[in-house]
Amino acid sequence: MWIRELKETLRQTVFIMSFFILVPLLYLTDQAVYETGLTFIEYISNGLDLFILITAVYLAYNMFKAEERDGATEYLLSLPISRLNLLVCKVLPRIAVLSVLLLIGFIVNDIRISNGSALGFIFMNWYPGYSYVLGFVIFLLICGFMLGLVGRTSWITSLMVLVMALCVWQGATTTGVIISIIGNVFGSWHTAIRFQFAIHNYGFVLINYSVYFVLLAYILVPLLKIWDLKSIRVREVWFQKRAFLPMLVFSLLLVSRYLTKSFWWW
Repeated sequence: MWIRELKETLRQTVFIMSFFILVPLLYLTDQAVYETGLTFIEYISNGLDLFILITAVYLAYNMFKAEERDGATEYLLSLPISRLNLLVCKVLPRIAVLSVLLLIGFIVNDIRISNGSALGFIFMNWYPGYSYVLGFVIFLLICGFMLGLVGRTSWITSLMVLVMALCVWQGATTTGVIISIIGNVFGSWHTAIRFQFAIHNYGFVLINYSVYFVLLAYILVPLLKIWDLKSIRVREVWFQKRAFLPMLVFSLLLVSRYLTKSFWWW
């Protein structure tokens, strides 16, 4: 199963990344290049970051596409494999492929003759940027796995998953809430600033993603238990009810991120 999933992942990745060949061609015809003075490597880095994100979304959304195409979902459920192992078999090959793509993107953005892309400046050129983007990719893939369990045909379910992913992408940060609370409780933002320096960049990544994945586990763990016991329609309705609270928390975190006075990570 590992080999099959890896082959399917590579096939889907090659399909999306094959369109990247158009980026160098666009560079030769894009009039904006002459107006902005972008170098070839800067233009490439922008395109590469964009295609990596598109590939991550595509792999997540189409995680169960092969089973749906072959009508093999029931066969998948009948295999003598635990639900956790199934999650690992589905997600890990995609993490491995996307990790390589992110590493290539990191290297391209780190070339000194390039100022880097907008995404590279925010994520990849920031000290823990690679780990932050990798965390987002893993989050996105697990969301895609959940979407496969409840079916991709429901636009409401897809929209709820999309909202959670966009909140994480936009920086729905728990640390921002903690910093704001510290500042308000102690009546001094100097204490909050000291907390910022104490957790540093990797602490920021660890704290936030710990909350993100706990909220996902709140949905995923019980969903795995009812996967082969309930019809897809029942799972879909159950998911929408169960995911409402995490989606609300993500949304509130996103709002607090813009309300807090501390934007030190930018």
